[in-house]
Amino acid sequence: MTAPDHPLSPPPPAGSPSATDRDGPATSQCVISFGSNLGDRHELLTAAAREIARSPHVLQPGGLQTSRLFETPPIGGPGGQEPFLNAIGAFETTASAKEVLSMLQELELALGRERRHRWGARSIDLDIVLHGQLIGVATGLVVPHPRYTARQFVLKPACDVAGHFRDPRFGWSLSELASHLSAGVPSLALVSGSQQLRRLLCTRLSREHGILTYVAAQDSRQVTTAATFPGRPSPVTSTVPPGFASGLPAAEEVADTAHCRPVTDGQIPPPSGPWVSDFLPSLPTGLHPPDLPAPQQARVPRLIARIQGGPDHSGWPATHQMWPGGWRWPEYRLEIDDLDWAVSELASALDSMRCTAEPITDDGHWW
Repeated sequence: MTAPDHPLSPPPPAGSPSATDRDGPATSQCVISFGSNLGDRHELLTAAAREIARSPHVLQPGGLQTSRLFETPPIGGPGGQEPFLNAIGAFETTASAKEVLSMLQELELALGRERRHRWGARSIDLDIVLHGQLIGVATGLVVPHPRYTARQFVLKPACDVAGHFRDPRFGWSLSELASHLSAGVPSLALVSGSQQLRRLLCTRLSREHGILTYVAAQDSRQVTTAATFPGRPSPVTSTVPPGFASGLPAAEEVADTAHCRPVTDGQIPPPSGPWVSDFLPSLPTGLHPPDLPAPQQARVPRLIARIQGGPDHSGWPATHQMWPGGWRWPEYRLEIDDLDWAVSELASALDSMRCTAEPITDDGHWW
């Protein structure tokens, strides 16, 4: 189910009508995620899929296309949670992202969703992943989903029904992104915000979670960051809430730990496991996932983690601001309205990159 001429769809065959040849409002390809780990998970997801399929927002004849059901372990949040069932749905729509979100939230409430904790257990969780070429933010809505790029439990199911769809920010398909996450160890390079804040995040990850971190050596003049290297992602003015950074200790007051290693030349040494850096390491050139030997893949960050001030402070910067020199690399949005949560979110993001996602149905006809 694809829309000819749509930027997330394959090229239309010769002679096929384009979107501009058809009457009526413009259509968009919408990708949504399903999740549940409370109650009768299969029954809840079935009820959600059937209601969505009946919605006037889902255009026919293509209707709602769904992936297989996948079972994944709970990540982050309170302990003692049951495994999740996850799936992805794709459909064509003339509805806005906000209209689709309202439909999903009303359905969550009808199925008993209670919003208590981030990463907490939930009877039903429905999110917009992509909505056409939209890159934007509104109250309660950021599109593309700000953290889906780190989630294998989203990307693996997406490959069933939407693997060819491309993220409008950096141009990679969902299948390319899924392969890229699996090609190297889970890793994030922090950009934007102050170096002081990035250093503190790395130090806390090292101390509290035992995560290997790399920090730009204080006396090095060779380490190149996103702020100074042409063609790399622009850091954009930090949107950390006013007064937040003033409470951070000076960089020299943040002691290194056994897991926090200084880097002087911008090159990540061969890592022994998941890692986070407070600078942007050297990246290979090209617009698509690099085809590198395994040792080199391990030294390239899977994602660039862009620090933002929180859901009410800013959306994604415009594409020309993110990529001033034409460079395109997948990003992850890290909201810093709460430092403790940001540290745990980074740790959870690394876990999400390597979590198992096993199909439990043979196809998408589970509802």
